[in-house]
Amino acid sequence: MSRFMRVARLIELMNVIKHHPDWGPKKLAKYFEISEKRIFDDLNELNAANIPIVYNGAGYSFLSTVALPPLQFTLDEALALLMSTKTLTHQKGTCYSRSARSAAVKLLDLFSQEVRKHVMDLDGKISFETKGATETRESLKTINEAVVNRNVISMLYYSYSSRRTTKRDIEPYALFFRGNAWYVMGKCRLRGEIRTFRVNRIKRLTPTDEKFVYPDGFSVIKKLEKSWSVFSGEDETEVVVKFSPRIAPLIEEHKWQPDQKITKHADGSITFSTVVSGTLEIRRWILSWGDDARVLKPQSLKDEIRRTAAAVSAR
Repeated sequence: MSRFMRVARLIELMNVIKHHPDWGPKKLAKYFEISEKRIFDDLNELNAANIPIVYNGAGYSFLSTVALPPLQFTLDEALALLMSTKTLTHQKGTCYSRSARSAAVKLLDLFSQEVRKHVMDLDGKISFETKGATETRESLKTINEAVVNRNVISMLYYSYSSRRTTKRDIEPYALFFRGNAWYVMGKCRLRGEIRTFRVNRIKRLTPTDEKFVYPDGFSVIKKLEKSWSVFSGEDETEVVVKFSPRIAPLIEEHKWQPDQKITKHADGSITFSTVVSGTLEIRRWILSWGDDARVLKPQSLKDEIRRTAAAVSAR
């Protein structure tokens, strides 16, 4: 783990202890998705930094009022932190853009004079901007509060695939940003399973007072790890695609999936393989490469690509 990630977790651990003094090592380990031993290591690290934390019988508390010690950031760490805040800053209209702007200003005060000067010199030379999402600030705020407080939300949702608007009651497990859009993942009571919904397709959103319980072992990271982008299918499928020598370098220079495999051929072409949950999103990706991509597996995906190509030709 990088030093930046460790520092970020220690700071978050301090905030969690401040707001949840009844959380013991098991609950803290589950929250951070690490082992209890790693939690004890983090607590020892904080104590060694003169931030005394004691066990109170149920969880952990600060022995006395403490202030964060000055942190020594490298230039790379400073840029990584500012990149995170700048990305949210450009999500105009969301409930996070203004807070991110304020956080960026406060972060500058934490940096040493030397690092601050380098960061300021880079202003305008490095772009952190991403395409803005169209979700309303109110929707994100409502969903975020529902996730934190474990409240069921009721909504009217427009489905792009069915072209219909339906009423849904959702147990929201997570709110996340991916592929230039915000999504909420949770149990859809209408379908009786965990679904992912794009927030800007919610036509009406109403918070309720009804509580829900998170399923044991749920992790949005694990839920998404086999999806090509956001949405997952029921079955995992091995997809194998051959790319022409012209496109091969563009495929090789990017890490598309954690488990991807690339085989190079003498003529400069490559064979790309990965395992995905659902083929809808990867099918669109393959089609974006035109006739420079050829599906080798599975047969069902080859048939889908062929039908799509025929429909495009017919139009």
